[in-house]
Amino acid sequence: MHEEFPEAEAIALVVPGVVDSKKGIAEYSENILWKNVPFGPELHRVTGLPWGFGHDVRFAGLAEATYGAGKGYSDSFFLAIGTGIAGAMVVNGDLIDNPYGGEIGHLDVHSGHMCACGVIGCLESISTSPSVYKLYAELSGSGGTRAGGSHEVVEAAKAGDLHAQEAWRIATTAIGEAIAAYISILAPDLVVLGGGVANAGEDLIKPIEAHLDSRLTFQKRPKIVITTLGDTAGMIGAGILASRALNT
Repeated sequence: MHEEFPEAEAIALVVPGVVDSKKGIAEYSENILWKNVPFGPELHRVTGLPWGFGHDVRFAGLAEATYGAGKGYSDSFFLAIGTGIAGAMVVNGDLIDNPYGGEIGHLDVHSGHMCACGVIGCLESISTSPSVYKLYAELSGSGGTRAGGSHEVVEAAKAGDLHAQEAWRIATTAIGEAIAAYISILAPDLVVLGGGVANAGEDLIKPIEAHLDSRLTFQKRPKIVITTLGDTAGMIGAGILASRALNT
């Protein structure tokens, strides 16, 4: 691997799940089903380079806070909504890099649906891209006979499909409820939305803002934007990790 990029001075990898970035171990992933994989030491064994290792969303959020939409904000929250849901918490300019931190996808939003983690009610059970489509299939009576994602639901909703509109309303309301809980605890100035579901743009932002306006009383509603780094945020976050590994 290193022979292909001889100019490389350090290497880093970011992955989903429960991640111990200091030990370089991916402890657990409910979706990918790995347990205690020593990615960091393996990176060093294969390449001989200094290594960095971390959670994909947390370091995508750090990249967004450093170079993207969150630049200039000391308190921000990056929320990735795709096949899973997780958040990166930046407080007073520092990323909270706790292996169990930012798991907003497992807040109980009373969805009534089973989550992959084994608990009923999690945000991930109703607002990920696959779960939005699954809900739409249930509401429309199609039975979920084919795989799909939130993009199809948004397009159907915009075309006037009442079942799609209801599925999207339920999903975005749940996201808004989870963000409201975060606001009440850490009061960010900015919320950055990323992941595949965020490709809906204003069709995602507007219902979330509407829910927050109806839900928040004395709390200040943060600015809500779509990621500016997009799919590159994770790679840039890995670059930050590699740079740190080189300088330690």
